Amino acid sequence: MSLSLRVSSRLLHRSAVRFNSTSTKNAEIPAADVVIEEAVTEVVTQDENKAVFNNLNAFNEPYDSVLDQIADMSEEELNRIYESTPKPTKNREEILTSRFEKLLSLYGNKDQLKKQFSFSSSLLAQFPNLTPSDITSSYTQVELTIRQRHHAQVMGNLGSNIKHVYQPHKLISTPPKINQITTEKLMAAGAHLGRSTELFNHNFQPFVYGKYKGLHIIDLEKTSAYLKSASKVVQQVAENGGLILFLGLKVGQLRSIKEAAERCNGYYVARKWIPGAITNSLENPKPRHEVDMQDLATNRELTTDESNQVVKPDLIVILNPENANVAIKEANQARIPTIGIVDSNVDPNLVTYPIPANSNSVRTTNLITGVLGRAGETGLKRRLKRVTEYKKSLGMELDEPFTVIEKNVEN
Repeated sequence: MSLSLRVSSRLLHRSAVRFNSTSTKNAEIPAADVVIEEAVTEVVTQDENKAVFNNLNAFNEPYDSVLDQIADMSEEELNRIYESTPKPTKNREEILTSRFEKLLSLYGNKDQLKKQFSFSSSLLAQFPNLTPSDITSSYTQVELTIRQRHHAQVMGNLGSNIKHVYQPHKLISTPPKINQITTEKLMAAGAHLGRSTELFNHNFQPFVYGKYKGLHIIDLEKTSAYLKSASKVVQQVAENGGLILFLGLKVGQLRSIKEAAERCNGYYVARKWIPGAITNSLENPKPRHEVDMQDLATNRELTTDESNQVVKPDLIVILNPENANVAIKEANQARIPTIGIVDSNVDPNLVTYPIPANSNSVRTTNLITGVLGRAGETGLKRRLKRVTEYKKSLGMELDEPFTVIEKNVEN
């Protein structure tokens, strides 16, 4: 027997044993001789025209086993038997290896997809130092924050896009300019609603548009015109270095008058007006100092006459004239111009520059106060710009007061 035939017989025997070892547990495992006999029989039946394999050996004796019979076969006959073997037996190792590789690749891709989902969708990739909690335990506070952030990014743009919504804080923080005021904005703020017809003041008749359900309707065209005139007055006073005082005595007006006063570098009075704050100011004198047009202290010593002078505002903005009669009288006595939001039950002649509007509405007063404060801010910026240019022309520092120039001129 040649060496190649022996090796082939052993491989065939091993393949047959491996194939039968992969069968189910309940099935019977046939021997290798039986498999080879079936293969030999299949080859004989497939080619009937060719000679049948001998069942006797060289001594004309029957073979003891099929393996002995195969050992005496030629290489051509053995190859015919090997090629005719069933497919599961042929290349069994290669088939198992390829299937195992596919299984490993599939498992690896599945694990990679799982990691990609768990790390990208929950934003864990952005937080490499985060330790995820156990599956059986609840989420930590950090994980809940990350999930909420991811939910906001995915679902935040869904829903309706609502525009032109009233936001009360914007009337105070970012009030409109005077050229942005329209009748639509005034009507949305409720500036057209007057008081009851029973409380009507006949001097207010030029500002009345009509009546509706027992209320007087204010003409918003005149409101817009008078508001523009008052804004120009505030702007000119702030540009010329005057003091502007905002007076709001109702609840909800404190923040609006405070913001407006800060914009134009003025002052405000809230909740209560102390009688004699202007006329009897010398009875309770306060420390005084002089400032230049840039609102910087000049550090100059005041004379006796200057210390005894009455310090009064150059303009008073009154949001509710009907509740500030004492302040209006003191302003008229001290010849201080006033701006007031007058309603249909108030005489417009009480103030110097009336603005016909609903003074009982906090939204209306906040809107008008913001517009006036914005006008004062514009005047203040113009004044500071002119002072800055003047100091640059003289070669002065921006934070240097003008008293230094006066001392140099005297010397």
